[in-house]
Amino acid sequence: DALAASYARISRDPRSVGALRAEALRDVAKARRSNERIVFGLGHASVAEHAVLNFDVTGLSRLAVEEIEHFRLASFTEKSQRYIRLGRDLVVPPEIRGTAAERPFRLVVERLFVRYEETYRALIGAGMEAGAAKEDARYLMPLATATQFGMTANARELEYMIMRLAAHPLAELRSLSRALYRASKSVVPSLIRYPTPTEHWGAMPQARREIGSYARGSRPAPWTGRPATLAAATPGAERRLAACLLYSSGAFSMAEASRAARDLSASAIDRIVRTTMRRLGPHDAAWREFECVELLFDLVVSASCYAQLKRHRMATILPQEYDLALGVSMPATVESAGAGAILRSGAREAERFYRAHRRSLGAAASYALTNAHRRRALFKCNLRELYHFSRLRCDEAAQWEIRELAEAMCAVVSRRFPAAGGLLAGKDRFDERKREFNASKRH
Repeated sequence: DALAASYARISRDPRSVGALRAEALRDVAKARRSNERIVFGLGHASVAEHAVLNFDVTGLSRLAVEEIEHFRLASFTEKSQRYIRLGRDLVVPPEIRGTAAERPFRLVVERLFVRYEETYRALIGAGMEAGAAKEDARYLMPLATATQFGMTANARELEYMIMRLAAHPLAELRSLSRALYRASKSVVPSLIRYPTPTEHWGAMPQARREIGSYARGSRPAPWTGRPATLAAATPGAERRLAACLLYSSGAFSMAEASRAARDLSASAIDRIVRTTMRRLGPHDAAWREFECVELLFDLVVSASCYAQLKRHRMATILPQEYDLALGVSMPATVESAGAGAILRSGAREAERFYRAHRRSLGAAASYALTNAHRRRALFKCNLRELYHFSRLRCDEAAQWEIRELAEAMCAVVSRRFPAAGGLLAGKDRFDERKREFNASKRH
């Protein structure tokens, strides 16, 4: 509170920031009144961003974490199922606790824990290194598995998070909203004042049901098996990029830069784009002009893959609910170790519970599904962000499923935009890709 209050006065008080901070610390109650007037009275909400809070969040399910880490302006570090051999920590959500569904739910997830252990032992028995065995055995784990993470957020984002979670369909997240409010209100009472959802956000679940009713009766086509489809892209992407580069390198309007780019030959466009990449290294970002090219992907990912995909919060990610018609992701190692039947059997049992209880439990039925179950997600990013994504996710150190997904996304973009997408690659293959790219200049 005191830090935010002192920074809030910088723009209007001639004294040094040190003096302002010292005054705020001497009279915290006065500082809090100042915050209330500035943040909520005058509407200068950015002041609340100076107050940063850290939380230990424990005992939350993997399903709930998918929603928490959707918030862009917070930082998360989660206990990873890739690196840790898991126990049987389980979240039984309020929607299930004490109902007729609790006993079958516990039986399903208990058997999934057993199958996880069986699969892990099968992978070890097949000669797999322990770390890799954990990574692939986790596909058997239910979304009800408990986890923990550290979270850092500023007060402005935290208030927004509390308000949004208070309207969430899952009771576990509504309970977390209340816990975050109690914890933060005692520390920054002048900055966290509105934990209740507005009518706009509170009505969101009903609005989604209404929107969904317009597609009722439509029959989705069977999935083709492709994990990534480029659904849309900026028209004339490379010419648009060239126009933006001309604009930022010149002294004329965007309309004039666009006209100049329209008159350029394909080889000239190619040379302009390649000029930005001449000295690009594996740890360098593409020029900011690459953000002017937008890409929209339609993805099919498992829960395991989505857990990593959602970390790219600069992108716009719009996930659907889990869809049993999309099947499950099967690690090749699990199949080759003779444990594929274990995974498929566990998935089928989870699906039987889901189908039997989906109508009564709503979104909470998904707690019984596994990390292997799939969902669709729209992923919109700009080309600069895709370069960052490729460096991390196409690299040999990346987990196998998101690496396959990233390689499919980058392959379609580099085919369609050979200059602008020519250096999409993981860090491990960057030098090789750059040699190929330099040898492929358009003449």
